[in-house]
Amino acid sequence: MFKTLVFHEIRPEKELELGMRPVIVANGYQDQLPMPLFNSVPLFEQEMVYLKENGYHFLTLDELKSFFYEKKQLPDKSILITFDDCFQSMKKHAYPILKKMNIPAVCFAPTGWLFETESDYSPNESKALSFQELENMRDVFTYANHTHDFHVRRGIEASKLMWETTENVLKDLAKCSQWVEETDVFAYPFGLYDEKNVALLKEHDFKLAFTTKQGTTTINTHPLEIERYVIPFTMNMEEFEQVITK
Repeated sequence: MFKTLVFHEIRPEKELELGMRPVIVANGYQDQLPMPLFNSVPLFEQEMVYLKENGYHFLTLDELKSFFYEKKQLPDKSILITFDDCFQSMKKHAYPILKKMNIPAVCFAPTGWLFETESDYSPNESKALSFQELENMRDVFTYANHTHDFHVRRGIEASKLMWETTENVLKDLAKCSQWVEETDVFAYPFGLYDEKNVALLKEHDFKLAFTTKQGTTTINTHPLEIERYVIPFTMNMEEFEQVITK
C-alpha cells in the first residue's frame, strides 16, 4: 500500500496573504485557484524533510505499474509526490527543494495551459510555466497526461471531460500525449470524473489515473481511481504526520 500527495501552488507565506488570484494560462481559460490548493514554502520544505528523515521511499510510476499489474510488493513507507497544473511556483519554490533532497515527483501537465515562451514570476497570479521550463526540470519531474484543452470546469460538479463527446476526449488526450512522457498515466482535472471516463481510459490502455479522493491506496484500489491527499498551507506538521502515518 502507499499514499499519494498532491500539490499545486507552493508560495512564500507573504504571498499567501494575497488570497485567491486569477489563473493565467496559454489557452485563455479563466478561473481562480482555491486557497486549499496552496501550500507555503517553509511548510513544504518541512514536510519533505520529515519524509526523508523518517525513511520514506519515493515512488516512481514504473513501480506503481508493477505493483498493480505484476503484483510486485512496494517498499515499506512508500509515498508518491505529485503536482498538478504546472504553475510558476513549482519551478521557483518546489523544484529547488526537491532537487536538493533528491526527491522525484510526477507532474500532471495540461499542455494547452503551457506557454511557448518563459515569463517573469508573478506573485499576483497563478500563471502557468512554459514548455522549455518544464523540460529543464526533467531531472526531478516526470510528466503525465492532464488533458490538453479539457482542464475546464462548470462549478464544482463537472469538468469538460465529463460532458464532451468520446471522440473529442480522445483527440484531446492524444494531443497532450504528444508532449508528456507518461502517455498512459492520467489525473482527472479538478478531481472531477464519472464512470464513463474511467471506462474510456481503461479501453484505451491507460494504466494509472489519479483522483483527489483521500485515502491509502492498496492492491484492491482501482488503478484508474488512485486516491491523493491535498496538502494545504493550513495543515500543520502534526496534522501532516497524522495523514502520512494513519
